[in-house]
Amino acid sequence: MLGPLGWVILGLIPPLILMLYFLKLKRTPLEVPSTYLWTKTIEDLHVNSIWQRLRNSLLLLLQLLLALLLILACLGPGCRGEKLLGNRFIFLIDQSASMAAVDLPDGETRLEFAKREVSKLIDSMGPEDTAMVISFSNQANVQQSYTRNRALLKRKVSAIKQTQRSSDISEALVAASGLANPGRTSDRETARDVQVADALSARLFVFSDGAVTAVPNFSLGNLIPEYRPIGGLDVPYNVGITAFAINDDRDTTSLQAFAQIQNFDDQDHAVDVELYVDGEIHDVQTDFTVEAGDLRGISFDLGALLEGLEQTLPVRLEIKSPDVYEIDNVAFGVVQPPEQIRVLLVTRNNPYLKFVFETDLLARRARFEVQEPRFLETKEYAEKATLGRYDLVLFDQCVPPIMPESNTVFFGSVPPGGQWSAMEKQFPTLVIDTDNTHPVMFNVQMGNVLIVESTPVSGPLGNVPLMESTSGVLMAVGPRDGYEDLVLGFSILEYTPDGEEIYNSDWPNHLSFPLFIQNIVTSLGNGGSFNEAEGTQPGGLVRIKPKLPMKKITIRNPLGQDANLSARAERQFVYGKTEMTGIYQVLEPDSNRQEQMFAINLLDSRESDLSVRKKLEIGYEEIAGTVETVPEFKQYWTWLVFVSLFVLVIEWFIYNRRVFI
Repeated sequence: MLGPLGWVILGLIPPLILMLYFLKLKRTPLEVPSTYLWTKTIEDLHVNSIWQRLRNSLLLLLQLLLALLLILACLGPGCRGEKLLGNRFIFLIDQSASMAAVDLPDGETRLEFAKREVSKLIDSMGPEDTAMVISFSNQANVQQSYTRNRALLKRKVSAIKQTQRSSDISEALVAASGLANPGRTSDRETARDVQVADALSARLFVFSDGAVTAVPNFSLGNLIPEYRPIGGLDVPYNVGITAFAINDDRDTTSLQAFAQIQNFDDQDHAVDVELYVDGEIHDVQTDFTVEAGDLRGISFDLGALLEGLEQTLPVRLEIKSPDVYEIDNVAFGVVQPPEQIRVLLVTRNNPYLKFVFETDLLARRARFEVQEPRFLETKEYAEKATLGRYDLVLFDQCVPPIMPESNTVFFGSVPPGGQWSAMEKQFPTLVIDTDNTHPVMFNVQMGNVLIVESTPVSGPLGNVPLMESTSGVLMAVGPRDGYEDLVLGFSILEYTPDGEEIYNSDWPNHLSFPLFIQNIVTSLGNGGSFNEAEGTQPGGLVRIKPKLPMKKITIRNPLGQDANLSARAERQFVYGKTEMTGIYQVLEPDSNRQEQMFAINLLDSRESDLSVRKKLEIGYEEIAGTVETVPEFKQYWTWLVFVSLFVLVIEWFIYNRRVFI
């Protein structure tokens, strides 16, 4: 902005300042008759002469520095940089388990690298640009809403912590689309749709390794997505545990631990696998080879561990060969004492139901009690039902006055309370569909089963139909204050008023009937394999039902931190702070005695696969990995002006002290 003459004048300022400090004082001796003329004598500035010897002066240095700073500011110093396109930005940062992999050249995790890259982009924002930060795993967390404060954005990015959760980007996308895609509302009087806010486009930056599920039904709208792949260029060496369970194999004197080891590398690897029980090593398998890109099962014999077992024992399976991803090298489980579940069967005299419970498998897993319908009117039933003394109650053509604090099964009747209802009897009945994906109907085939009379049923909100006929739903399971009620709209036997038995179905003659009863005990009676590893992943909810009714319990996480829980209305406890893998203890709050244990495991092959995906599928678009920027010349003259003002203030302060002291 300065012409040649202006630069010449500006360049003469430092020499002129320096020449002023070469001036020296020249005093003229005067003889005076009184002190009246001393005032004239001390006015030294009017008798200066040139070329005194230059002395050290702080003021001179400050004045020269001020002049040089102003000259540099006029030169317009700066450097070449990059600027983000647009003026609204949303940064999505993946904090799922796979982002803990250490496969980058600097030895930092993927999450640390992603946070550093986001901070660089925040520095590239203009002064009027706005941005927000969202972290996500299988849930989204809005770390910072829209702001122009770049320092605040960088602090929020730096505060994002690694999790051990799986990855699901859908919730984060919904949170990100709030500004870019505002919703609509309808005006009832004018019968028109009205947009609630103006649509504002925003650039959506996703920093992830791509180990997320596709979101096919999401509409990006005004979001402009850009995907930045995070991770090493080569597929890192990783062998991990993707499945783990401890089963009794229908034999109370023998236990086995099963695991699935998966190799995600392109080379074969031999690893050492160790099994620990109660903190002590139990078994080792060395040089367990898994071929490249393949998986292989491994098993350990726990022997007669259940004999004399009185308390729950923790089990840990560990791959000792280190790699870049340690989370999937460990899996946890528990071995519980063999305890039979308590089953109450209320029936007049159904030999088929009694016979099924006398089979070896159910006799070992369940301790069942048979009572007639009149037992439901007794004080004993009311007390046991209220205190939750039963784990499962089966009602055969009868209705209790008090619903028990447990799961229930109704044959040919519906629970009291009005939430369930039965229609008129239908004759004949033909089963047309069953839901074999539900645990109750697993492997249960009803194609050749004959049912004479039935009453289609309807249940409360949230019920799941399991069996349907030409006349309606014959079987459904519905919720009840934390419990589940299974209702069958037909019975096995019908009873005449004089006590005669009439066969209503030939289902007991088919193999599917005992399988159905076993499924009931396994799923509704919590009577599955007593020693299976807990299937809950980090971040999931765990429902806890103590063996005895309690009002409070204490949960101790793997780090030894305690959390107190209060019982819900259904006398169950729900624990949701399962943020890390490991063994969690359930303790009595007063005595601190261990009541139960449960395990949290990753066991996610998608999170263990550390290959970096080159593109994301969001909506109907495939987004390749890139971040768009434009060149920008960053100038620093404003900073030099601020420093010049600071130097001027210091010079003024020193000058005034010199004059008045």
